[in-house]
Amino acid sequence: MLTIKTYITFIGCLFCIISTGFSQIYNTEIEATINLEKNTEFIEITGSAYNKTEVSHSLRYVLSVIKNNPLNSNRSKNDQSGRLVLKGGEKQNLSKTTINANETDRIIILLLVYNSNDKLLGKDRIVINGTAEDKAAEEQKIILERGISPDGTHRNDDGVVLTGIVIEDTKTKPGRDFYKLFSQLYISYNINGDKIVAIKETLALANNTKIEILVDNNSVLEFFVRPQNDFLKAMADESIRRVALYLQQLKEEKNYVKRF
Repeated sequence: MLTIKTYITFIGCLFCIISTGFSQIYNTEIEATINLEKNTEFIEITGSAYNKTEVSHSLRYVLSVIKNNPLNSNRSKNDQSGRLVLKGGEKQNLSKTTINANETDRIIILLLVYNSNDKLLGKDRIVINGTAEDKAAEEQKIILERGISPDGTHRNDDGVVLTGIVIEDTKTKPGRDFYKLFSQLYISYNINGDKIVAIKETLALANNTKIEILVDNNSVLEFFVRPQNDFLKAMADESIRRVALYLQQLKEEKNYVKRF
């Protein structure tokens, strides 16, 4: 029979376990992502944040590069931090830094994104020149992000997944200008969706044209074209936001179906 003291202790431990479990759930509202681009001399590191919700968030971020020398145990850390407001469905690059491509030290790159109350919402971590344990952890992370089992790591039968494709079917110069603006944002924000995005321009009434943005042949936005550059930029921003939200919804629906 449980005494009152034992019961209170048990409930307290259970609460701690539950709280710890929930505190370790990141990237559900704000997703933190680290992207690496390597050339012969340097590795460029870019940290980005993506607001998966439809409301704005006031955020703070810290991008850290931590170097550990396994031979002499020397350790160095470089932090870059800042604040921003991220609108619903918006993705922004937060900070950039570079490291030598020929580094032999174990390097941990860590991106943390907090809300205005300093609650950790987004987290990403990459290890360069890591140990066997680091590589195993990275493989498990990829498997979990894809929502697949460890026994089936190919998403298509041939193991090939095409991502980041934006195709153009425009008729006028303003239409082509919009396509260029949209494509630049799509690349800059590292959206890299696994569905084909199409920019389609069609003739409308009174010699006007209309642009429709489709994701996997599903329309997410359409508007009548105006040649003013400010208008095209504003529509490119709104289109990127709509496309990013739609891709995120597809991803969440796919993961939901797999769980059941």
